[in-house]
Amino acid sequence: MERKNLLDLLVSNKLTLSSMESLTGGLFSSTFTSLPGASQAFLGGIVSYAISSKEHFGVSEETIKEKGAISPECAKEMALVAAEHFHSDCSVSFTGNAGPEAQEGKPVGLAYVAIKVKDKLYSYKLELSGTRDSIRRQLVDFAFSTLYEKISQSL
Repeated sequence: MERKNLLDLLVSNKLTLSSMESLTGGLFSSTFTSLPGASQAFLGGIVSYAISSKEHFGVSEETIKEKGAISPECAKEMALVAAEHFHSDCSVSFTGNAGPEAQEGKPVGLAYVAIKVKDKLYSYKLELSGTRDSIRRQLVDFAFSTLYEKISQSL
């Protein structure tokens, strides 16, 4: 799927998009906004790399303590925070471990992506391999294609 297809789908259906990123460090936002016309759909993104910044923007301290920052629950809360903060129709979030060592007892390559499309919320567990940059790129590619799929299904 061409990345521009996601932008075209959002624009043609008058939908907006936001993001909250941890391990991708803004790569999704940067990739999306490199598309000409991205401002027609993309409202903004939050890079919340540290746990304290996740909590600052609204991820529950209880979720972080009980489930961890690398969890489907955290990813879901991050997607909801982004959508609420930017008042967007759709949002995507990324949390996980791109390496080089285990974090929270969770292996390198474990990541969670959450996608909110209107009133539906989805989360995905991915177990990836490769370098830090490769893992981050794989996550962004996954998000583009999965957002496209979920938005198409919602129409």
